[in-house]
Amino acid sequence: MASRLATVILVAATALPCCGQSAPKPPRWQVLADCAAAYEANARIADPDRPAAMIAQVSDVAADYMKAAEAAYPGGPKSRKAAHRRVAAQVAARTRAYATRPREAVEAVIDACPQVGG
Repeated sequence: MASRLATVILVAATALPCCGQSAPKPPRWQVLADCAAAYEANARIADPDRPAAMIAQVSDVAADYMKAAEAAYPGGPKSRKAAHRRVAAQVAARTRAYATRPREAVEAVIDACPQVGG
């Protein structure tokens, strides 16, 4: 019985992350691309009380995050085309995903976004 209990404890302990470790953080370009997608999805949310100027402003912020994501993509200037393709694909996919979520969930993503631009 003690042997079985020790085995269960050992298995359980190895299944848990050690010492408060968490999943690795995604690369900065992916975080920024996700923010671009969240802003883009937010701009597309139908709201009769939202003026066109506000929609345009939110779309502009999405574009700023997309540019920042491209700049943060590894490889520097020599990989600008690859960065644009990869970031655009990430933004498109995440925008579709965010479009299925309630507005509050999208806004929570936006609230967690790092600042870009100036």
